[in-house]
Amino acid sequence: MAILLTGGAGYIGSHTAAACAAAGYDVVIADDFSNSSPDVPRRLEEITGRKMAVCRVDAADREAMRAVFAAHSIDAVIHFAGLKAVPESVHKPLEYYENNLGSTFVLCQVMQEAGCRRIVFSSSATVYGMNNPVPFKEGMPTSATNPYGYTKVMIEQILTDLAASDPRWSVSLLRYFNPIGAHP
Repeated sequence: MAILLTGGAGYIGSHTAAACAAAGYDVVIADDFSNSSPDVPRRLEEITGRKMAVCRVDAADREAMRAVFAAHSIDAVIHFAGLKAVPESVHKPLEYYENNLGSTFVLCQVMQEAGCRRIVFSSSATVYGMNNPVPFKEGMPTSATNPYGYTKVMIEQILTDLAASDPRWSVSLLRYFNPIGAHP
């Protein structure tokens, strides 16, 4: 089984790549390296002892993403790609909306064309907003306080609507706070 990791050379993506490889999955990393190091895939191969396909692409580039799906038999996608700095999102909201939403639209459309309808989205606990009591529960209403957070809320809704419209889609939404740590 091949899993495509958009943003797979980033912090969470690279840790997920190592875990997927350790579990026996074939890993395809799609990353434009705008917020990660091109050295990450080589280091992942050293850590895991497994070769990973690496595609230097922007997830918002439809033709590039089509080429990734044409070159690899992708069974599922874990979508990490996106801009992620809260303060920057406040100063550059249009860039955040265009990048994060646009790449998700392209990815889902290309997945559908390829017949791949399993996606895990790397969301954020920021979608719980400021008005929900702790501890958070999945069924709580979502909201946000900044453009970055709103892109996560919107993408969750887009994916939820997509899954509701077509039962062939399998969508999982991961919400977490800032992860820290390093691979041993």
